[in-house]
Amino acid sequence: MDDRQRDILEDLSGLLAGEVRGDAPTLAIYASDASLYQIRPLAVAFPKNVRDVSLLARFAADEDVPLVPRGAGTGIAGQAIGAGIVVDFSRHMREVEWVGPDSVRVQPGVVRDRLNEFLRPYGRHFAPDPSNSALTTVGGMLGVDAAGSHSVRVGSVRDHVQSIEVVLPGGEIVELGNEPLDLLRTPPPALEGNGDGGGPAAVRRNLVSRLAAILSENEQLIADRQPPLVRNCAGYFLRGVLADGHVDFPRLLVGSEGTLGLFTAATLHTSPLPQHRAVGLFLFGELESAVHAVRLIARRQPSACDLLDRRLLTLAREAEPRFAQLISPAAEAALIVEVTGYDDAQAAGALRQVVSDVRRSHPDVAVPAEATSAAEAEFLWSLPGTVVPLLTRLKGSTRPMPFVEDVAVPPEALHEFLVEAQKVFQRHRVTATLYSHAAAGQVHLRPFLTPAQAREGHMLREIAADLYRVVFAIGGTISGEHGDGLARTSFLKDQYGPLYDVFREVKDLFDPHNLLNPGKIISDVPDLTEHALRPPPLAEPKGVEAGDVEFSSVEPPLVELQLRWTPAELAAEAARCNGCGVCRTQSPDLRMCPFFHLEPSEEASPRAKANVTRHRLSGTLSPEEFASPEMKRIANLCFNCKQCRLECPSNVDIPQMMIEAKAAHVAAHGQRRADWILSRAHSFGALGCSAAFAANWVVGSPVGRWLLQELFGIHRLRKLPLFARRSFLRSAGRNLLRTPRPESRPKAAIYFVDHYANFHDPELARAFVAILKHNRVPVHVPPEQTASGMAMISAGDLDAARELALENLRVLADFAREGHAIVCTEPAAALCLKHEYPMLLDHSDVDVVAERTIEAGAFLLGLHEEGRLRTDFQPLDLDVAYHTPCHLKALEAGTPLARLLSLIPELRLHRIEKGCSGMAGAFGLTKQNFATSVRLGWELIEHMRGDGLHAGATECSSCKFQMEQGTAVPTLHPLKLLALSYGLMPEIALKLKSSTKKLVVT
Repeated sequence: MDDRQRDILEDLSGLLAGEVRGDAPTLAIYASDASLYQIRPLAVAFPKNVRDVSLLARFAADEDVPLVPRGAGTGIAGQAIGAGIVVDFSRHMREVEWVGPDSVRVQPGVVRDRLNEFLRPYGRHFAPDPSNSALTTVGGMLGVDAAGSHSVRVGSVRDHVQSIEVVLPGGEIVELGNEPLDLLRTPPPALEGNGDGGGPAAVRRNLVSRLAAILSENEQLIADRQPPLVRNCAGYFLRGVLADGHVDFPRLLVGSEGTLGLFTAATLHTSPLPQHRAVGLFLFGELESAVHAVRLIARRQPSACDLLDRRLLTLAREAEPRFAQLISPAAEAALIVEVTGYDDAQAAGALRQVVSDVRRSHPDVAVPAEATSAAEAEFLWSLPGTVVPLLTRLKGSTRPMPFVEDVAVPPEALHEFLVEAQKVFQRHRVTATLYSHAAAGQVHLRPFLTPAQAREGHMLREIAADLYRVVFAIGGTISGEHGDGLARTSFLKDQYGPLYDVFREVKDLFDPHNLLNPGKIISDVPDLTEHALRPPPLAEPKGVEAGDVEFSSVEPPLVELQLRWTPAELAAEAARCNGCGVCRTQSPDLRMCPFFHLEPSEEASPRAKANVTRHRLSGTLSPEEFASPEMKRIANLCFNCKQCRLECPSNVDIPQMMIEAKAAHVAAHGQRRADWILSRAHSFGALGCSAAFAANWVVGSPVGRWLLQELFGIHRLRKLPLFARRSFLRSAGRNLLRTPRPESRPKAAIYFVDHYANFHDPELARAFVAILKHNRVPVHVPPEQTASGMAMISAGDLDAARELALENLRVLADFAREGHAIVCTEPAAALCLKHEYPMLLDHSDVDVVAERTIEAGAFLLGLHEEGRLRTDFQPLDLDVAYHTPCHLKALEAGTPLARLLSLIPELRLHRIEKGCSGMAGAFGLTKQNFATSVRLGWELIEHMRGDGLHAGATECSSCKFQMEQGTAVPTLHPLKLLALSYGLMPEIALKLKSSTKKLVVT
């Protein structure tokens, strides 16, 4: 940290109600967004209110420090990065301030889809619908004048703004709407006392006067250079700002990318929820036919018409089985068309007319789906939003690069443009993927380039320049809805010619010292594409690739890694994160990151972890900074639930990166006592069982729990399990301990017990063994096995975890080589053996053990599908709430035990879709994390408190703790319910009674 950064932090820390940070990991996180670019900021500020923003603006003016506003950071043109103070509005300023009959007042950090969830009970919505509406903030939408698929009907954000509260560079706060020129004829008010030119009224008068003069003087130039031909957000939008005796400030400010003022609130127009619509999917054998059909469809005035090319259709088939059924592999292009009506019948009739028109002109068109219900229409319309983020999954050494992805052309010229664009790409020997809001003429092209080509900024420049010449020739624009940012600012002079000088006048009026998001829209840098590109992944020995990412020839720095990957492989993994921001979702349909759901801050997002890892490997983050307390704080916002890896469009392995970061901190600083103890809970199991009477008194007594909290950091209110009087491994009969012969048929199930079933719940282990015997499956329990070590791995204590892993490999490897299945009743144990051990150990046996490991439910379901599982289940008249553990989801084998429970007569299984339980093994046990854990799992806890449930069910022992927290309803492993239904263990019925113990799980 240099002196200037230190001064900034010291000066601002005492001024703001929010926070300001300048530690190296935080700066690494905010050095990039979803674009190709990277610029390290001086500091990052998190304002809590408009006063904070005003103070930041005054400070910036006094100290000549740029301010870079940022929302979700999901823009792909590079608007939200810069070398000054990044101002993150998404952490605190995300309130809906009030709702009116046809308007709503919001702060800039409100996510668009969350706003519409809020408005739904009022029968209203904010209509503009960018493709990333589950992520993007209203402030970001205002900044780029976002549009979307329905822009042909609803327009863009600019058409839905009544007024904006703006903080100007000197700190003045002013509300700007459609201001009358008559304002200039009235006497100015008395000074309002902010010491800067007479207060907001005087500032407003000055802006109205000077902006009206600029617009009036250049009226003809504006009309000539910004004609109303296409959707256009390139540069400053000046057309129609001065009209009917008013200056329409929102029309200008929307799309200005934070270069004219910092938006702290906005009053938005809302629209009635669309009630009656119909959606059709049209498949074509040629792209040209689809483009021609757009002209026919446009005559029917659809509310949306999107075009997708072959690559996107392939991704759709791979991503969703229902799309695989609808979309033929022979399809080269598709159109998704939406029409509306006054009622369902009229909407359906309008769609039939569209289908008829297209079929008359294109007899070979296939229309596999015509949706008239709301659910069916939503499913079809989810196609673009589902597949566009998946472009990063495409295999090969080239990647789709978003630097010319926002062209807009007159819709009638769409075919001509695509033909000429193809010629441009052919000249540069590249291909591109195509997605288009075709009815509006908006075209999203992403050329495929190798990382080496992308790093050659001149190649990006040459492709863009050639393509934009085509755009200008047919009256189009380089920015239709994504803004200019670093990607397109240097081309605005080419598009606008002398009008660009008028843009400069506007910029000078609002921001004379160029402090607000400098380098965006107004810039003297001739080519922004050659600077600030993200650094490449590191080199790998010749002939080796990782993740199909091409490596550079840069020599890797000396980086000591504790997991089983090279610096280049780790760099390639981090580079696979393109910053799209899908991991910032707050949608209940995705688990993604539980921490981000709880507190939507950038550092909690999985992509933040990829960013700091990339900086560590490129050398911009030192080993000391990577092992610093600030980095540990960020790494602790990951407890290895694996959901981000599972749901990320690129399947980036963020959890392993954070295990590496935690390991670096443990190596440098050691562990907290509570973490050290709890990650070794298995080590105390034998002692707890041998002294069960005393140990269980401590667990169940308020006094004992106070001692546990004070001595070991285990929260006194967390429900804990009792110790068994004898562990399962010590009580297992000789028949279970007898080693199966290699040639035995059928192969035995090798039961890996792990510590919970061994020391705390031997009944679970007995139930599983009984089920296997009932189904004539030989079972062997290796007596020398130990715990999996997952808790140690998640805490970064990798040396200790290796010792356990090596011991288990020694015990299990021969069985695996002989073809026996290694079966785990604990999903975390199965995940540990399958996914963590191969990253932890460079050992000849690790992969064979991983390959043969299977979770118990998947093993039994496999028997059922082979016809080998007995289904002589007795009825259980129970209402059971089932929760899917995160580690079971991470195994990607579905919910097999839930499927088997559905075979039990009279058992009514209710699936709980409330996301992560928030326990994460040892995480939720500690005093430090207890409150956070409960907040993460609160919806699950509330569900278990509901009426009518006899029991909960889940495979994960720690999820069970959370499900029983604060409720008397017991939660059982599904295997126990199966054993009870089989009639094998009638004593399990006693466990279905409500518990009276407040500190102990059943």
